[in-house]
Amino acid sequence: MSQQTSPFKFLDAYQQTDNDIFFGRERETEALYNALSGVKHLLVYGPSGAGKTSLVECGLRNQFSDADWFALTIRRGANITASVFAQINEALNEKIDLDPQSKLPLDTQTDFGEAIETLFSERYQPVYLLFDQFEELLISGNENEKIDFFTRLNRLVRYKVPCRVMLIMREEFIGHLSEFEPLCPSIFQHRFRLEKMRREHVKVVIQKTLEAPHYRDSFTVENSEYLAERILSKLPDDKKEIELAHVQVFLGELWERAKQAQGSSPLPRFHQSLIKANDNLEGVLDSFLKNQLSELESTYGEKVPLELLAAMISERHTKLQLSEAELIKDLTGKAIIPKKPINELLKELEQRRILRTLKSSGQTQYEISHDVLALVVGQNLTQEMKLREKAVDIYRVYQERQGFFSQEDLDYMRPYQRYKAYPEALQKRIRESENHLATRQTEELQKAQQQAEQERALRQQAQQRTKLARAVSIIALALAALAGWQYLSAQEERANAKKQETIAIQKSNDAQKALKDYKAEQAAKTRLEFKNLEARANTILNAGGCPVNLLKEMDDIAADHPDSTQLRQHIKTLQSKSINCQ
Repeated sequence: MSQQTSPFKFLDAYQQTDNDIFFGRERETEALYNALSGVKHLLVYGPSGAGKTSLVECGLRNQFSDADWFALTIRRGANITASVFAQINEALNEKIDLDPQSKLPLDTQTDFGEAIETLFSERYQPVYLLFDQFEELLISGNENEKIDFFTRLNRLVRYKVPCRVMLIMREEFIGHLSEFEPLCPSIFQHRFRLEKMRREHVKVVIQKTLEAPHYRDSFTVENSEYLAERILSKLPDDKKEIELAHVQVFLGELWERAKQAQGSSPLPRFHQSLIKANDNLEGVLDSFLKNQLSELESTYGEKVPLELLAAMISERHTKLQLSEAELIKDLTGKAIIPKKPINELLKELEQRRILRTLKSSGQTQYEISHDVLALVVGQNLTQEMKLREKAVDIYRVYQERQGFFSQEDLDYMRPYQRYKAYPEALQKRIRESENHLATRQTEELQKAQQQAEQERALRQQAQQRTKLARAVSIIALALAALAGWQYLSAQEERANAKKQETIAIQKSNDAQKALKDYKAEQAAKTRLEFKNLEARANTILNAGGCPVNLLKEMDDIAADHPDSTQLRQHIKTLQSKSINCQ
């Protein structure tokens, strides 16, 4: 399906000039305008596909006259603070001197407030900063970037300059803002939530779109009301809310079918027979993507277009902004060699409206054209790509761990290296952990040898004491026989012999007690080792891992331990927790 000549918006957001075809959001537009009135900053959020960008860029913008506001739409780019100064600088006649490397003002005293004050003094219009897709900062920004931005934002909302700020983001990432509330305490104070459009409202939007004078030169329609009902019939009955992006893509598909069936008619004609029995409004974007990728693979190589798109989504399947150089580096690292240059593939994806280009600090970057499409890309990843994504998650978890890795940790990470190479920092820690384990194993072997030597020495001492006791007993009996004729002398000798025998037996008992104490000490040590293994197994389970080797090692300890029944109960508890990952 080619979207090059389709008159519909497809996956593009509505802009200020699209007011004549922007339907169904009149009430929300007025509510947003009222919510923004009298506040310094507003948090605008809602689910992906609700149309937040369109509501702001088309609905809200058309509520203001040019004298009432001067709005700058800002995306994070490489660094959100640098993007703010870049956007302000682009609008200024008297430019701010920016550092070529950091893209921040050379004058460190220049903050958001001072820059906006300069802009206001040139234009005499209230300035509005519209931070679109603000979740990009929370997903991709580093800690210093986030702290710097929220600190500056807090100063800006208290700065006496005509400026208002809107943070526009997907609602599933709102929780990430909480940790920055101490830096900007009023961040949650003013909020506006946009919901997805209900089914009955979407029908009105489709009908008004089909009847809009804007499209009269693009197609004709036969019974727009009935056609709108037929389009909605291709959505499951339990779907009460609808992705408007799906509707736009489906309208584009119907336009293509109408154009193919146009014949000698002056314009393509929309009618109910264009809708096929197997059409699926909910799955139209998935079908569109698969068809496009299939067409592109014959030119660029199997899975190459999908691998390129996979590089442009986060692990949460949100879209990322990447340059051509970054994309080439990513594909090269995965040993993916396209049949034709990457820049040609990027142009073709842009022509098909799958990608769009952005300018950030003078650099061209690319991103997937819509969050919903980014989600569909994520759902189409191959098993290998998914394992590569999982490797990234696992590596991140282990990088945040403190101390050396255990052998179990190393064994768990190793299989994922075939899908994704270890990051340099993680690879260094793995080498350090391996050296540490080798040293510890050597020390434990030496300790075990020493303990074995001590055990042998104790056994020899016990044997010697037993022999001594037997010898003393024999000597005592012999002396008693020889001195039998002298009763008193014999009695005394027997008493002495008995005393010596008692001493010998006591020494033998002492040796046996020492051996028993040693065994008890060994049992306590193995129990301590069992508890350490149990703690490590719980840690791996909590991180989503499967401590199979640890469980086996714990089972071996329990088999020879006096408290075998109790230890095996602990193992059963861990095994019940690990069922899902076996």
